[in-house]
Amino acid sequence: MSSIGKRLLVLLLGALTVAALLAGVSTYLKAHKEVNELFDYQLLQMALSLRDQKNIEQRPTAASDYEKEDDVTIQVWDTTGTLMYVSLHDVPLPRAPYAGLQTVIFRDAEWRVFLITDQTRTIQVSQPFKARREMSFTFALRTIMPLFFIFPALAVMIWFVVRYTLKPLTEVADGVARRSPATLEPLPENNLPAEILPLVQRLNFLFDQLSRTFDIQKRFVADAAHELRTPLTVVKLQVRILERSASDDERTGALETLKSGVDRATRLVGQLLALARVEPEAPPVPMVDVSLNGMVTEIIAEQARHATEKRINLVIKDDGPVSVTGESDALRAMISNLIENAILYTMPGGTIDIAVRQNERSALIDIGDTGPGIPPDERERVFDRFYRRQGMDSTGCGLGLAIVKSAVSRHGGTILLGEAENGKGLRVVIELPFHHSYVALNPHIV
Repeated sequence: MSSIGKRLLVLLLGALTVAALLAGVSTYLKAHKEVNELFDYQLLQMALSLRDQKNIEQRPTAASDYEKEDDVTIQVWDTTGTLMYVSLHDVPLPRAPYAGLQTVIFRDAEWRVFLITDQTRTIQVSQPFKARREMSFTFALRTIMPLFFIFPALAVMIWFVVRYTLKPLTEVADGVARRSPATLEPLPENNLPAEILPLVQRLNFLFDQLSRTFDIQKRFVADAAHELRTPLTVVKLQVRILERSASDDERTGALETLKSGVDRATRLVGQLLALARVEPEAPPVPMVDVSLNGMVTEIIAEQARHATEKRINLVIKDDGPVSVTGESDALRAMISNLIENAILYTMPGGTIDIAVRQNERSALIDIGDTGPGIPPDERERVFDRFYRRQGMDSTGCGLGLAIVKSAVSRHGGTILLGEAENGKGLRVVIELPFHHSYVALNPHIV
């Protein structure tokens, strides 16, 4: 795992090194240009000064002990082209091809030459480029050399600055690391840098979501254990009664009660599993195109026997094909629980109207029955888990509408409870948007 501090230290020192090198190159180029201009001017002035001298003492061309390789060389020729004077070097430079300032190559070395001619002589002043380059390099090196001496101090200073800058992030990381899985209190947000504050706010939001999720799960487990205790106790009791039954009638009665208890426990477990799959904390599943008309028809066919037994008239209103993109299992659980509840609470001989339609933005599922309905003051509470209205004689476990509510929420929809058209019974209207984001489908994801 790479360290942000080390990465910043390396990047900053690397940037300083590159900046120093660029500064050195820039200084060298600038110094080289100025040195060239200075020495060119010097060659010009020397040549003009020699031109103004009437007599130049002729001297042999042999090198003296005081000559240097990079010294300026002065050469003078008469009108016949005879070398009259040379200041340095055993082998004089050749005469430049034209008058003025120019660069020539002699013995694989570059020379800067200024040639001037009058009526009696030709004067040439020359200097090797090597001297100019060495001087330019010396100037540039003297400019950037102090940077390399202070690099260690800069490295230590940058290291302290990086550590101080990242200290709030380190404190946040240490605070999270010291927490136990059960500790979900929010992290302090005071005096945090603007760059770290959004991270801490997101963590606190996540802690709050996890805390609420854990509380819901705890209550769910406690409620589930309480709800399962009753049918399991009945099953256990009926098994004992069945073992001790002395007559066929007692055994038959105990067996029927036992079957009823097993059915209730089976239904409760199935509802618990369905709720676990559609609640907001459940993992997301792939979205598919779902035909609501086809799904409603299938579910009605599955539950038609129960409606027939109660002589309930199922009326389906189909305004054309309606499809949405969603979780097939969650939508099936939602519709199945709505129709099952309608059949369960509708009195024998009643009617259930089921309509699937759409508008420009969403699909609508409208289910109305002729049952007892739900009073307005209880229409919010019925979505709570394991909530059952007082005085209702049914075998429900109080999870049907909780499953419906969770499935609707996962699809970013809305659910409305009201009265049926005739003023009696319950009407449930669900609206599911055609287009929704992944976050809308999974509100627990931050």
